[in-house]
Amino acid sequence: MKKVKTLRAGNKGLTVALNLFPMEKYLEEFNVESAMKGQVINVGTDEKKIFNNSVQLISILGKWNADKFRELKATKS
Repeated sequence: MKKVKTLRAGNKGLTVALNLFPMEKYLEEFNVESAMKGQVINVGTDEKKIFNNSVQLISILGKWNADKFRELKATKS
């Protein structure tokens, strides 16, 4: 069952869904990096990526945001 994602009117930015993996399996070795494992989904393209730390997540989001910016710029020209 896919939920409808609503955005504010006129939103042209990047929209993602973030799913952090459950903490139970990381409790014995808990640290900040183990808390940042999960999957991110680009809502606009349905592209899915797994990340294992915050650096990977920010890199994925940065690439997708740059791609979105180029797409918007191309449609305005």
